[in-house]
Amino acid sequence: MAEINNIKPPLQPDYNSTRNVNERNNSAAATPAAKQSPADKVSLSDTLAQLEQSLADVPVVDTAKVDAIKQSIEDGSYQIDSQELARKMIDFEGDL
Repeated sequence: MAEINNIKPPLQPDYNSTRNVNERNNSAAATPAAKQSPADKVSLSDTLAQLEQSLADVPVVDTAKVDAIKQSIEDGSYQIDSQELARKMIDFEGDL
């Protein structure tokens, strides 16, 4: 049954052998790297708190950019590219 239409299964390691499992377990336990020292510790709490604080300090709105646009609208120098505006409106509708 293993050779249906001349297709042979790939060679598999012998999983029933206890000798290989015992050798692997003994060699892993014998290495000093397998044991953890008390100094090996990962803490993300401090990093996460710093990241949250950094994000909280960033303003949601770039007030300098808003003020510059307001000023250019007031003095009449603000230009609108109608082709780009139309393209962005079409892209927006397509994304919905």
